[in-house]
Amino acid sequence: MLENYTFKKFSEDLDNGYKILFDYVRNRYVLYKVYENCYMQELVEQKSRNPVPEKSMITLKAIKDMFPFMEDLEYKAENR
Repeated sequence: MLENYTFKKFSEDLDNGYKILFDYVRNRYVLYKVYENCYMQELVEQKSRNPVPEKSMITLKAIKDMFPFMEDLEYKAENR
């Protein structure tokens, strides 16, 4: 399924207002856009023993670096 899913499509989905849940390094996060090149990453479920921040602001470049390692993507649409 994710073989044809590109970072460009992922980025467009964030721009279109989707909140995207994903697993990264065994933890579950939600990611959404808050402003131009400014995204919020929130910890939803911590499965690892290493401490991680509950919320962090990240750039599109940081998201692009993580994208190949994201697993179990899930979309949530927000009512506007």
